[in-house]
Amino acid sequence: MENANLVSGRVKQKTQTRNKILQTAQQLLETGALASLEEVARAMNISRATIYRYYSHVDLLYAEAALSLRVKQPADFVADVKQMSLTEAVKYVQAYFNQHAQQHETALRKYLSVVLDESVQKGQSAPLRGGRRPAALKAVLQPYQEQIGQENATRLEQIITVLSGIEPLIANKDVNRLSSEASYDLLQWALAMILKGLGLDQPEQA
Repeated sequence: MENANLVSGRVKQKTQTRNKILQTAQQLLETGALASLEEVARAMNISRATIYRYYSHVDLLYAEAALSLRVKQPADFVADVKQMSLTEAVKYVQAYFNQHAQQHETALRKYLSVVLDESVQKGQSAPLRGGRRPAALKAVLQPYQEQIGQENATRLEQIITVLSGIEPLIANKDVNRLSSEASYDLLQWALAMILKGLGLDQPEQA
């Protein structure tokens, strides 16, 4: 059985490589120079085989790179929530990603369909997703780990990821038959109930 730290290290390395590919693609997009996966590989000085392990075709990379240009980075969230309580901070992150999903629903649905198709074809060898929600939440929750405990911080990161983004919006609209606004309200309510159960959703003091 592989050592857990080794597995974790490999996942982290793959995520870092994937993020570098995405950043390079974004830079090329901004200059109008992105046309092929091979051009991204050349710009990074990596092999074609390496980049194809992460993106099987340029349309998938185009889609994610374009969407990522519109998403805040973890450092942005940390700055935004600097004066907020823990409760306010995590609600802010959830609200941001749910509003982003509504604003870019069509593009995100198309991107998700391509990613799911990749996962069906490649199984466990399919490329990792971008992980922008967990990264933002991890950064925002980091100062509170001692206060709420590592396990609670990790579980909050995971459950808020589930309660934000395009996936719950699709489930609420396509399965629950809710409007975008009703979906947004339901997901806010779900997070409030979780925070209340943890004793974190306390009234703000005057």
